[in-house]
Amino acid sequence: MGKRKKSTFERLTKGPLNRKQRRELGRRLVSDDPGLKIIHPNAGGIDVGNESHFAAVPADRDAQPVQEFGSWTGGPAPHGEVAAIVPD
Repeated sequence: MGKRKKSTFERLTKGPLNRKQRRELGRRLVSDDPGLKIIHPNAGGIDVGNESHFAAVPADRDAQPVQEFGSWTGGPAPHGEVAAIVPD
């Protein structure tokens, strides 16, 4: 029985990639089909940062699928804004 092919996560967490592995991963990520499958097509994403937060929905759901919100006082309140872009 042959060796099981490691997932990208397993390869990245094991240690540093060599030049060939980095080049292969870079090509896969920018290709039309990076080899990833969609598990939850209706899921949105939130990236919480120090200076701003980003909320994203699938591209076919909104004219502006990725929106940025300030994380400091004075920025738009993300609760109402994010709820406006997430479909029912």
